[in-house]
Amino acid sequence: MKQEFPPGWNEKKVLAVIAHYDQQTEEEGATEIETAPDASGETWMSVPVELVGTVTRLIEDHVKHDSATRPGNHKKKARTRKSRSK
Repeated sequence: MKQEFPPGWNEKKVLAVIAHYDQQTEEEGATEIETAPDASGETWMSVPVELVGTVTRLIEDHVKHDSATRPGNHKKKARTRKSRSK
């Protein structure tokens, strides 16, 4: 099965992000979180492991519903873009 990536992403970029966080110390991670800009309309929360799948599905359903109800979305055709390696 071929791996699909979001627009602008590819395997090289994903592996670079994974490597960044794998090599990060706990202190560096905490500093990154504390200095991150506020994400308006979002929050961080702890979710019990057994509920992660359920929460993920709720978020996916919300995104699908939100996308489907935006005016004009029913007329747009999906287009795929080839991502360039950076």
